[in-house]
Amino acid sequence: MVRRRARRHPDRGASSIELVIYAPILMLAIFLTIQFALIYLGNQAAGSAAREAARTARTTLDSGAAEAAGAGYSAKVGSGILEDVTVTVEPVGTEQVRVVVTGHALKITPFIDPPTVTQVVQGPLEEFRADR
Repeated sequence: MVRRRARRHPDRGASSIELVIYAPILMLAIFLTIQFALIYLGNQAAGSAAREAARTARTTLDSGAAEAAGAGYSAKVGSGILEDVTVTVEPVGTEQVRVVVTGHALKITPFIDPPTVTQVVQGPLEEFRADR
């Protein structure tokens, strides 16, 4: 009776080692992609809030109402996307207004500080004149 020896392949176990090496890299790439998407969404929400506050400031000439409009809009649109929102309305000269909206985008990793997003909108004040 002739016994055959099982031949050992030099690649045996290579799949396990590849999985151990590549899985953390793949997970890191997925986490980074999601984090950058959350920062992008936070930027979009801050930009929308800044445009709404600037529209209110340009038409009403009331910085308090503009800050409230920006904060309310960011609470409505940026709910779950943007946190710790601050809206600042400041005049630029006598004919323009600048709105700065700052907040923190959501984060998915506990060991990184929340990313800060800032959007600035500046535009001329609306002035209505009666026809002469």
